[in-house]
Amino acid sequence: MYAIEKKFEIEMKLKKEMTNIQELKAAANRSSALAGDVCNVLGACEQRLQQLETAVLPLYGDTARLQHIHNNMERTVKALDHVINFYMMSRELADLIQAGPHTSSTESLNIYLEALDKLAEAQNYFNKNNPQSVELENINQLYNTGVLKLESAFEELLSRNTRPLSPTTLMDMIALEEDSSVESVSVSVSGSGCGCGNGSALETMRSAAAWLSAAGRPPAAALLAVRAPAARSSLTAFKDYLRSRSMAASPLMKSKNLLHRSDSTKKTSKLQKVLEKRANKLMMKASQTLEQSTGLAIGPRRSINESYGEECGEGPGQGPGQEEAEAECAGALAACVCRLARHEQRAALGLVPLPRLPALLAATLKDCFALLAADVERACNRSHRAASRCSRGAAACWALLARLQRLQPDVQRALQPASPAPYTAILNSCQQHCVRTLEEWVEGVKSDSAAGAVDGTVHQLAAAALAHCHALAAHLPTVGAALAQEPAYVRAASQLPAVQDRNALMLAIYMRKVLAQLNLALRSKSEQYPDALKAIFLLNNTLYLLQGLQRGGLLDVLALAEPQCEATYRDIIQEHKNNYLQSWNKLLSHITLDEPMPSKLRDKDRQLLKDKFASFNREWEECRRAQTGYSVPDAELRESLKRDNKQALLPAYTAFYDAHAHLPFSKNPDKYLKYTPLQIATQLDGYFDEAA
Repeated sequence: MYAIEKKFEIEMKLKKEMTNIQELKAAANRSSALAGDVCNVLGACEQRLQQLETAVLPLYGDTARLQHIHNNMERTVKALDHVINFYMMSRELADLIQAGPHTSSTESLNIYLEALDKLAEAQNYFNKNNPQSVELENINQLYNTGVLKLESAFEELLSRNTRPLSPTTLMDMIALEEDSSVESVSVSVSGSGCGCGNGSALETMRSAAAWLSAAGRPPAAALLAVRAPAARSSLTAFKDYLRSRSMAASPLMKSKNLLHRSDSTKKTSKLQKVLEKRANKLMMKASQTLEQSTGLAIGPRRSINESYGEECGEGPGQGPGQEEAEAECAGALAACVCRLARHEQRAALGLVPLPRLPALLAATLKDCFALLAADVERACNRSHRAASRCSRGAAACWALLARLQRLQPDVQRALQPASPAPYTAILNSCQQHCVRTLEEWVEGVKSDSAAGAVDGTVHQLAAAALAHCHALAAHLPTVGAALAQEPAYVRAASQLPAVQDRNALMLAIYMRKVLAQLNLALRSKSEQYPDALKAIFLLNNTLYLLQGLQRGGLLDVLALAEPQCEATYRDIIQEHKNNYLQSWNKLLSHITLDEPMPSKLRDKDRQLLKDKFASFNREWEECRRAQTGYSVPDAELRESLKRDNKQALLPAYTAFYDAHAHLPFSKNPDKYLKYTPLQIATQLDGYFDEAA
């Protein structure tokens, strides 16, 4: 039973599979039929596409040829339009070019520049394609006219916007750059413009200058013609301003201004003061004449510093002398030239090509450097004259040289990219003058013929030498560096021990030379005095020099070249003291006896005592009359000499007086016993006081 069912199931499956096979064969037949139909359709399409391609390809070739022809025609039309524009350009732009550029704004100027560019383009076309064309001549003429009008407009705009800087503006610039850092100065000055008018005018000028430079015609000549006179006028006005300030500060102009006041009361009082001042001067001259002839002085004696100040042209309360004022003006002028150089550098930037800037700056500032050189030369010549007469102003040129050296880096930056050779030449010339003034000062000491004062006070030459050394020490780096270039000082320095501060060593060598020559001159001048006053004169001067060197710290500087200078000065002072005390030997000889007096006086003994006392009295009165007028300005030295005088005289005179005053050597003892030891001591205390 199971087998039958199994067989039936298998037969059913077989029948089903047979049915599926038949259906599959039918589907395969249908698919083959459809594939054949599709192949037939595709073959027909391919045949039709081949026919279409055969028909369309010739049309593509014709279209490409037509498009190429069209493009050629368009380019030809454009080229013809371009060429026609060249032929029409002279007529189209003639009115615009003849009217000239409008410089009121950059936009209006650009219209004119574009017209010139078109003319330049037309020039290039005709020069390349048709040099014989008549139109080329018209375009050249119009182009040249336009360039000339542009140059004229640029120069006019430059002239209209260029003004000389006022002296007060330059003073502010100098003060600003001296008191501020470089960065702050650059920002502040650049913010104020470059001196060529407002920003719009500057941009207009830069546009015109850029076009002219690109066209091969940079406006350097116009800039030079306008900026150089403006710079020169600025410097000249600044120089006049300095002169007027210097004159206004002078005592003569002050008194003149005071005399012209409207207030009658003040006018009368000021006039009275002027008259009193003149009367005092006349009185002073009379006093000096009387003093030189008789040795008597009228009124209180002035200090050596006051006398030296008046000798140098400075009265009480007055400012620096002419040499210092001249050097200060020249230094201020150098600072002004530096600021003007920076001002011109900024003004020229953007207006000329950079390669042409050095020549333009050099030409623009040529007159300014010439004025500066003349002023520096004038100041140095004044210092030369002051040095030849050993005056205070001899060191003024060193202050000028120091300022020129401080300004040198600023000038180099201001002149970039131009060469700083003109300023360097001025600096070197000033340094040579300064070194020559040092030697002229030494020669002035040698040739000084001024006699010493009748009272033996400090000679003006000593005060001048001390002031000269102090003035040089104030510019130690400058003086030392200049002397270090002199072979004589280099040789002298090589013979001394090496020191750390070479500048101080160079100054010490020069001071040694000055003081050595001064010592010879003072010893020569001392020969006009008697022995006592000669010693006082040398003592006053030597002590004055030592104290002056100590006060200013110059003694330490001098010790670099002369290590034992202080000890030497003190030995010389003691030597002069001893020489002065020896002047009492003649007086002491009158109270010295070869043998003591006998108890009973003989006639010759009485006569001897009379002669001794009379000779002593006469010699003492002469010494007192002479030495009371001697001058010892230093109070400590004055008291020291008084003590030494008492020690030299009083013991011997007291012993002589006590031993013989009670003896009956005369019927009229008051005639011979004029002075007791106490009176001698009192009179010695009055020595040097009148002249002090």
